[in-house]
Amino acid sequence: MTVKCTEKNQSVKNVIATMAVEDMYLSKEFVSKLIEVASGKRSSEELRQEVIRKYAR
Repeated sequence: MTVKCTEKNQSVKNVIATMAVEDMYLSKEFVSKLIEVASGKRSSEELRQEVIRKYAR
């Protein structure tokens, strides 16, 4: 997935790169959600809660 190079998206690109260094690759869907957080369309807390609900045992 290509992420447009803007100031807001630079933090998303940093997250993608950091996760890749740790051999943990993000899905296109999750990257899109990170971009929504970076652009202010949703809060990081909303995304965090969504991830917790999805992976809770």
